[in-house]
Order: sequence, then C-alpha cells, then structure tokens
Amino acid sequence: MAPTKKETVTSAASVEPSFAKEQFQDSQQFTNIEKDFLSALLQGERTYTVSEAKNLLADFNAKEAK
Repeated sequence: MAPTKKETVTSAASVEPSFAKEQFQDSQQFTNIEKDFLSALLQGERTYTVSEAKNLLADFNAKEAK
C-alpha cells in the first residue's frame, strides 16, 4: 500500500538536519567544554544530528574514569 500524502509529509518533517564536525564548533547550543569533547568524539568525514551529538556526550560522561 502506498503512503498517503499525510504520511509522506509527517515522515519528511520528522527528519532532523545533520551537521559536520566543524559546524558543531560554531554552535550556540553547546558549551565550550562540550565543543571540546565533540571535537574529540566526532569523526570528521561524517555528519551528525544534534540528538546524536548529545547522545555521544551523554555516553562519554556516563563512562567511569580509569
């Protein structure tokens, strides 16, 4: 069954934009310390959504120091 027009619009609207590693450095959404962590955690050749970046920060912060 083909998606209806309403389903198509809903799924297109739920797609988050993705950003390059360098764009997170200019973001006002993260603190300077978070930006430092992101520069170490993010891979330069791929893009990330804001949710993915926040999840990476949360996972990193949850790890126990050795």
